[in-house]
Parts: sequence; C-alpha cells; structure tokens
Amino acid sequence: MKKKGIGIISLILIIIIAIVAGIKIKQNHDENAVQEIQPVKVSSKTVPTFFFHGWGSSWHAEDTMAQAIKRAGATNRIVRVNVNKKGHARLIGKIKKNAKNPLVEVNFSDNKLTNSQYNGQYANAYDSTGARYVKNAIDLVRNKYHYSKINIVAHSMGNLEVASYIELNAGKKNFPQIDHLVAMAGHYDRIIGICGWGGISLNAAANDPRIKATAAITMYDMPHVGAWGYFDKGTADERYQNKKQIAEQRTKEYGAGKFAKAGGCFEYPAR
Repeated sequence: MKKKGIGIISLILIIIIAIVAGIKIKQNHDENAVQEIQPVKVSSKTVPTFFFHGWGSSWHAEDTMAQAIKRAGATNRIVRVNVNKKGHARLIGKIKKNAKNPLVEVNFSDNKLTNSQYNGQYANAYDSTGARYVKNAIDLVRNKYHYSKINIVAHSMGNLEVASYIELNAGKKNFPQIDHLVAMAGHYDRIIGICGWGGISLNAAANDPRIKATAAITMYDMPHVGAWGYFDKGTADERYQNKKQIAEQRTKEYGAGKFAKAGGCFEYPAR
C-alpha cells in the first residue's frame, strides 16, 4: 500500500514538474521569439511624412523605421531627399499618384552644421542653416507634388532644425499644415538635455495636452564614453588629459559660481 501511495505521489510530482517545465519553455520561447510585424489598418491618405535625422547621422537612421512602416502595410512608397552643404535639395525616387502615406527620408550632407557661419555654435546655426535645410527639403517635395499637408518625424538635432523651420515660416502664405509631429529625443524650452545623456525633463511635457507620449532614452553608455571617449577613440594619454581638463574646469566653475556652456546650449531661459 505504501509503495502504491509513493508511486501515486511520484507520478503527481512528475506531472507537476512537466507542467512547470512546459510553461517555462513556452515563456522562454515567447521572450526570445522575434516579433512579427502585423499589418495595421490605416487611412489611405496622400499626406507625406518627412523624417529628419540627428547630429552626425544620415538617412540610414531613418530607414529602419521607414521599412518597418512599409512592412506593416501603412505605406507603399519610400523616397529620399538629399540636401547638400549649399542647401540644394535633390529628390531620389518618385511618388506615384496612388501612393499611400508616402515616406520621405531626408539626408543632410552637412549633418553636423559645420558649414554654418556660426562655426559649431549650434544653437544659432539651427535658426540659419538647419531651418533652411528643412525648408528646402519640404518645399522640393511640396512644389513637385502639391501637398498642402505633411507629417514630420524628427530625432535629436533634427527636432531643433524643425522647430526653427516652424518658428521662422509659420504664418507665411505657403507654409504647409502639419498634421502630426513626432519628436524623438527633442529638447525645447524647459525640457533640458540632449538624447545622448538621456537628461530629458518630462514635467513640462506631462503638463502639455498636445504631447501624447514621452520617453527618456539614452543611446550611449555614458560612463564608458567618459572613460574611453566616443567610439573608443584616442590614446590613453589623450583620455587622461581630457579628464584632467574636465576636473580643472569643474573646480573653476565651482569657485566662480557660474557654469560654462558647450556649443549648442541655449541661454536660459531659452527663447
């Protein structure tokens, strides 16, 4: 009788272990499985969406998103606009008459605004060079296909160039209606920080009903960057001298009670 009871208990334990193992295997499979992009229902509009990349980047950073949107069935046409350092925009590809939600990947040859008269003072260069690059890219497509409405997706520095474009051109006769504006790692008045540091303040955004979602994301391992530099460039002595300079600057600022700003930082309150 005892042997029979032990056998029943053992069988129950084996079944429980098998069930738990099966659940665990399924969980691991679900966690490691590649999520398939499912087709989505979207309105078929002929409203183009312009993608603007960040500092030091290119249209390649936009292409992953654009291709994912296409695979999801939300668009059937992707074209590109190249803007050279003189501001001349050139369209690569054609948008057919029946194109659904066409996507425009904008590529700036002057992707660090080094061609600006402000010599790296990015806060001022956005209003001049950056805004002009954005305008030329949008105008090229609109003049050719006569779009009255557009959507904009911008990342990091692209947001400041777009913001400057809007500020300088809103209200003018030929300014397009912007249906949707998606700002990734954008930094504006009272939102302090830039994408690499993930130092984005969410309080102002949380109080603005026009902003539907926010996220603080850092693309860099900043402790590693501080120790080894971007892309692990430079010699050990160069990295040491850089850290030494930072330490000396920190001491100087603490004593003076005033902090120096690097290129691209707005005077506060930002205007």
